[in-house]
Amino acid sequence: MSYQVIARKWRPQTFEEVTGQEVITQTLRNALEFDRLHHAYLFSGARGVGKTTTARILAKALNCHKTDGKPNLKPCLLTDPTACASCIEISESRSMDVLEIDAASHTGIGEVRETILDNINFNPARDRYRVFIIDEVHQLSKPAFNALLKTVEEPPPNVVFIMATTELHKVPETILSRCQEFEFRTISIQKIFERLKLIGAAEKIDISDNALRELARSGEGSMRDAQSNFDQVISFSSDKISSSDVTSALGFAGVEILTKAINAISQRQPKLVLTVVDDLIARGHDLRNFCRDLLGLFRDLLVFKVAREDKHLFEGAVFSPDEMGEMGADFTEADLLRFFNSLCATEASLREAVHPRYVLEVGLVKLIEMRSVATIESILERLDNFDRNAAVPAAVRSASRTPVGGTAALNAPEKKTLKIEAPVPAPVKEFFDEPPEEYFGLDEPQFEPLSEYSSPPVEPAHVKTPVVERFMSPPVRLPSLSVEDLEHTDDQRLDDGYEEKLTFSGDDLLPIDGADKLVKKFLGEVYVARPTLPRLVTANGNSAAAVVPAFDIDRFKNEIAPKDDDVELPVLGSNPTESELLAFASAHPSVRAAIRVFRAKIVDVKKK
Repeated sequence: MSYQVIARKWRPQTFEEVTGQEVITQTLRNALEFDRLHHAYLFSGARGVGKTTTARILAKALNCHKTDGKPNLKPCLLTDPTACASCIEISESRSMDVLEIDAASHTGIGEVRETILDNINFNPARDRYRVFIIDEVHQLSKPAFNALLKTVEEPPPNVVFIMATTELHKVPETILSRCQEFEFRTISIQKIFERLKLIGAAEKIDISDNALRELARSGEGSMRDAQSNFDQVISFSSDKISSSDVTSALGFAGVEILTKAINAISQRQPKLVLTVVDDLIARGHDLRNFCRDLLGLFRDLLVFKVAREDKHLFEGAVFSPDEMGEMGADFTEADLLRFFNSLCATEASLREAVHPRYVLEVGLVKLIEMRSVATIESILERLDNFDRNAAVPAAVRSASRTPVGGTAALNAPEKKTLKIEAPVPAPVKEFFDEPPEEYFGLDEPQFEPLSEYSSPPVEPAHVKTPVVERFMSPPVRLPSLSVEDLEHTDDQRLDDGYEEKLTFSGDDLLPIDGADKLVKKFLGEVYVARPTLPRLVTANGNSAAAVVPAFDIDRFKNEIAPKDDDVELPVLGSNPTESELLAFASAHPSVRAAIRVFRAKIVDVKKK
């Protein structure tokens, strides 16, 4: 007797032997048991997962002669000496009542008419049902599909159609709507491993578990592919097989090479990566297969990091969970994502590369260099810190490192500290060497000494654009305050009105629409008299000095306002127009002074 390959010799003969499709086989068994048989079935899924095998088992169950008048849920086995003729002929694809049609070679309407339509009304020659198994049904032409529509919808009572396809999207909707559809899924590596181990024991082949696992992984979810590879490895190494024999015979990278490559990337050793590629070339391995295996490993490591509690998501991984945890400890999720995307581009380039070795070497070295690339988030954070430090003089930064009150200040709640960003106080004279006359209305401005107001600075923080920076030269930033802080400000005028002491309860930033409240609440009035130094005191007692102009109403009235006494105000009637109001406001001495101080213009005038 001629040799029979493992894939055919060990083809399942019953529903229980079908691996990895328990839901489908259970549904078909129940349909047979409870007499709910459908007239048309459509099996879809990847290659080598049991579509045609399940169709044959269903045909055997329908026509088995060991049960009188009803289907047999456990059809005969070929090894059973008492097996019925129908089961033997169906298993050997020579039954007269079970026709297997290859749609790839019978695509036209003529073949469909001759094989199916002209014979569909004849009764079975011996069995209970006539079964038409149409493999790769998506290969049929459109006229052939149209010719089958009516027959598939309403076949004779003793006819069953079973169609199989690997490309479900190519089957017309009109056919799909007339069939019960079953989707066959790829088989897990563990189940393929168990099936191969059973076959190896039955065939008396000495093979290690690691080698069996490599064979199961080589099938990529297909039982037939794994069994075919098993045949090839047996021919290579006879009856004793190791994992190295599997990788050598099949030409793909084993666990050892993958581990070596991952360690080289983790330890940033480009030379070791080049050694790995050289080893692959020396063994004659397919570089694209190695690239795909490495992609799968990166995927498994990423899934393990993201969802290590759901083991079914990476049950097909090459390595165990403990090994993946140790292997991926040096990588972040972002690293693995970058590695995967870069390696995908390398794998695509390998398809048409003139020198695949060069492409793979450069691609792997690129993965190592990626570990030195800083993320956008870290760069932005560094720039942010740089901006903060650059905006504050060194004296402030050094002083802010030592909080007032020693260790106790370090333990103080952060919310009770008023954070400002301001230069170290200096004599006001430096800021107003040559102040414009319109700022003060004086020939020579007067200044107050500032040394007595110096106080330890508070830790600087980001603040928004200063509200009154136009008063200063150079500009000085004010502390950032919220409207709520302004409403609870405690104002005290000290030393003849030349110092403002303000106590705040919070440290929120000042919104833009609170600028007018700041001018009114913080500075008192809208008339600039002379620069002084207010002292800002927080709720916990810490204070910080900042240079801002303070307003002195009395001095304005005595020294600035009289300049506008010669301007005659227009007389307003009981119902003045908008233009009359504008003229009145433009001539008013207080408004004219405010315009000079703020370099402002009148936008709108309203009568109270």
